[in-house]
Amino acid sequence: METLELFTPGCLGTCWHGKYHYMEPWAGCAHDCPYCYARFRGTVKDSLKTVVSTFAGARPLLPEAELLKAISREADSGRIEIVKLSRYTDIFTPEFVKNGLALKILGVLAGSKVKRIIITTKGLPGADILELIAAYPGKFSYNAAMRPSSLDGTGPLSAFDRGLKPMALRLEAASAAARTGALTTIHLDPFAAGFDDRETVLRPFLEKLKAHGLDRVMFSYLLLSDEMAAGLETLLPPGVFQTLKANYDASSKRRYLPKQDETVYWALKPEIKRASVEKTAELLTSMCFKFVLCSLKNTPGLDTAKFKNATLCDGKFYA
Repeated sequence: METLELFTPGCLGTCWHGKYHYMEPWAGCAHDCPYCYARFRGTVKDSLKTVVSTFAGARPLLPEAELLKAISREADSGRIEIVKLSRYTDIFTPEFVKNGLALKILGVLAGSKVKRIIITTKGLPGADILELIAAYPGKFSYNAAMRPSSLDGTGPLSAFDRGLKPMALRLEAASAAARTGALTTIHLDPFAAGFDDRETVLRPFLEKLKAHGLDRVMFSYLLLSDEMAAGLETLLPPGVFQTLKANYDASSKRRYLPKQDETVYWALKPEIKRASVEKTAELLTSMCFKFVLCSLKNTPGLDTAKFKNATLCDGKFYA
């Protein structure tokens, strides 16, 4: 079992392997998303015991002064070129945005030898963080994770977003980041087939992105594990959970990352996934979005030739 470390090389099987480092400044995540894989990882659970907290009560791995010094030392070591924030948490955890720790961490990274800082977030940065990004637009990649069916805060999967700030505010923040010149992408994540891909849901969401000057999109499908499914079954209305579950083949569980036994998930049924990718990509193409399909390479039988603005994800589209 790996331990939760401040910096960890990119894991085998994911984009940019060997070219980036994850940074985990704290254990846990205040967003407390019910589908989050991180809450079920032994690495995270063990670290939460060490800092005496729950997953929703994120706590820094080190006292602030030590944390900032350790980040500075590693960021200036020359061993780290690209930092991804983060694998198991969110740099825009509300408590640490409010008390300034998130800004201090990003400031240390921005002023260091690190060449690229990739932020993927469901959170909301403060104006001070956006000012920092504006000062270093070529150094930051800003990736806002949002779900189309949560646009108005209602809908059958609204419980997925119970711990998040309103999407209107997060869209404004992403738009502000894009205006600084930082590479800005909207991650439709987790994308729920049969819910987020309905045209009556997806088109209004994409129109909203366009209105905010956002035209870069990628999406990743929701994966389920036994533990996630058990939690969602108690959280979602019975009919909704059964509809969601019916799109998956629980008998086809497989490990998604090499040498990581805790990455065993149910996969979408192939025919469900292919149909979802087809109609989603067609709509993105018709609305002139630049997009990458994170799952495109794993969709047997999909005709990719007609998607002019799409590319297979090599990790560089959003970074």
